[in-house]
Amino acid sequence: MANQELGRLEEVDLRSIWSDEARDFTPWLAEHLDQLSAALGLDLELIEQEAGVGPFAVDILAESDNASVVIENQLERTDHSHLGQLLTYAAGRDAWTLIWITPELRDEHRAALDWLNRWTTDEIEAYGVEVRAVRIGDSAPAPEFRAVAFPNDWSRQARSSSGQGSMSSDDRKRRISFFDELAKRALERDLTDSTGFGSVTKSKVFPCRVNEPGLKYWVDLRPSGLAAIQLEIRTGEMERNEAIVAELANDRVEIAQELSFEPEFFHPDPNGRRGRIKGAVMMFREASIDDPPAQVEETLEWCLKVLAGFQRVLEPRLHAIIEKLDSEEPECVEGTLLGDDID
Repeated sequence: MANQELGRLEEVDLRSIWSDEARDFTPWLAEHLDQLSAALGLDLELIEQEAGVGPFAVDILAESDNASVVIENQLERTDHSHLGQLLTYAAGRDAWTLIWITPELRDEHRAALDWLNRWTTDEIEAYGVEVRAVRIGDSAPAPEFRAVAFPNDWSRQARSSSGQGSMSSDDRKRRISFFDELAKRALERDLTDSTGFGSVTKSKVFPCRVNEPGLKYWVDLRPSGLAAIQLEIRTGEMERNEAIVAELANDRVEIAQELSFEPEFFHPDPNGRRGRIKGAVMMFREASIDDPPAQVEETLEWCLKVLAGFQRVLEPRLHAIIEKLDSEEPECVEGTLLGDDID
């Protein structure tokens, strides 16, 4: 053992792997967000590549903790134009997490991200991430992400997320398998028009067929042993969110009758965090990824049944509510708030 020959770690030119940022690096990163997630201790889920922001486009739009994340990439050292783009995209997409990836973050730009983390609300998180590629001998190059600018308490949070409460490799595989199968069956049963599902470890989004940004269904397997399905309303305007919820509340009895099962209704985020109302309509079931295969199968079918019911019963109402809100004067929408009849 004393004479065992060891390999030497060598850095690889990024351009020899990804010759073009837009055509090579961004698509690769979109397919491997799990590696960036692991480096930052975040659960990042891909929403869209080259997502539109007015006449511009953000490299990657993702979500974490049900909130938007903008990711701006460079294969060169940072410059002022990309800092401006990052801020523009964050504002345009109402993002609460900003990630800037580069081989070299200039000191001035690191200071700018540190300033954002220091002086903005605690919910704004800005990360500067340096990327490099390494290999040993003739091995395939491996990417390495390292946060060099981050929120004030990120180091503590990252250590916590990688500690005792983190998900094991087997748990992660079973969770990914569950959501991939759920997405496949949802597509086959015409519950979604999208084939762009990425494997995630936390939750799965199903597009809501209402022509309104910010309405979506979440399916989640919670560590507490519950499967949860919920309609989330996050238009970016709390008054509009509350107006939609209030209109749904008026039909709560009819909704339950038409669904043939009784969901839990209308649980606004008590702080209005990130301009959203989570769980406007919710259903729960005791379930775990550790359940026997037959029970996992039952949970899959239950999820599909609830999603189908939500789409059949809720979406016509959501169409009508949105048309009504769009036809009203702004002051009427602003005056519609959550009433006392909402639990």
